[in-house]
Amino acid sequence: LNKIAPDNIVVIAEKIVETNVASTEELEIVIALVMKKALGEPHYCETYADLVFKLKSDMPEFPAPDGGKPKSFKSTLLNVCQNEFESISQESLALTDEETLGRDKEELDFLLSKKKQRCLANMKFIGHLFL
Repeated sequence: LNKIAPDNIVVIAEKIVETNVASTEELEIVIALVMKKALGEPHYCETYADLVFKLKSDMPEFPAPDGGKPKSFKSTLLNVCQNEFESISQESLALTDEETLGRDKEELDFLLSKKKQRCLANMKFIGHLFL
């Protein structure tokens, strides 16, 4: 994923599919990695959304443990996105006492900025996914 660019999405998607995801846990790991990269690199959100679109049709489905609907790439992605979005709150954007301890104003501003950027990147990624 470190070499992702709009012109090599197909190659990267093929390499991910070749890993032969064998369980829902592995599927969740793949999605979590894509999500982590998308939130860490907001300027590539659209590219990661395109990667997800390519993977959606090629990744396997797994039977649900309770016998319900099978776990697909799309349903797992929706759950991960929903959990990330729901974790955003005023408290999550505020700094904890541990984070503020021993830091000057400039460092605190930087930490707040990083939290805000992650929040905005999440919204941007979700927006690109559903366009």
